[in-house]
Amino acid sequence: MSSNNFENKKYRDAVLEGIKIMCRVFWGPDLEFCRQMRGKVFFRPFEIALSEQDERVPVILSDMNSIINGFETSQSLSDCLNEWYVRLFVNNKEGIIPLYQSCYEFENAPMMGASAVKMVNRFESKGLSVGNAVHEPPDHLAIELEYLFFLLQEKNTGPSDDTDTSAPSEAALFASETLLPWAIVFNQRLELVTGRGRFYFLYAQMLVQLLGLIISRG
Repeated sequence: MSSNNFENKKYRDAVLEGIKIMCRVFWGPDLEFCRQMRGKVFFRPFEIALSEQDERVPVILSDMNSIINGFETSQSLSDCLNEWYVRLFVNNKEGIIPLYQSCYEFENAPMMGASAVKMVNRFESKGLSVGNAVHEPPDHLAIELEYLFFLLQEKNTGPSDDTDTSAPSEAALFASETLLPWAIVFNQRLELVTGRGRFYFLYAQMLVQLLGLIISRG
């Protein structure tokens, strides 16, 4: 793929749709989302954006489809994925895999650390708000992905100027300096998950691939 792919609307839309899908996964999949995943073209954005990025992507997509197609109904898929979501990220006596960047700052780091403060500052600098309806720390993975989505849209709709176009965009910098380092560790912690819970490991793999693409295309 050429370096000007973000100027191609079909490609750009695929990247943005891929981020939206990631947000929905890491907020916790609902029944409607599970219905959509069972559709034949659901993973098309990842195919458009990533299949030429890494030869492992088609294999990851195939494994994801195998898990999804193993359920007879959308309801049974939703029930299973939500059970695993709670087990992995919310409540597990053997220890959870946190969805918050602050928890990856150092060993046994608590929530609401420096990463959360930085996200609040980023939102305020853009005139944004997490919103009262979201009862999660601002460095939740899905919130950071929503912020990345905003930056990518801003990059593609903002006014043009004479700045150095070879410099990394704010979206690429946020992806490389903030999201990718802890997304890699998050992905590694999910690697040993077995059974249908590997759904989340596979999505985390796709997340790392997507962030790498955004960084490389700047």
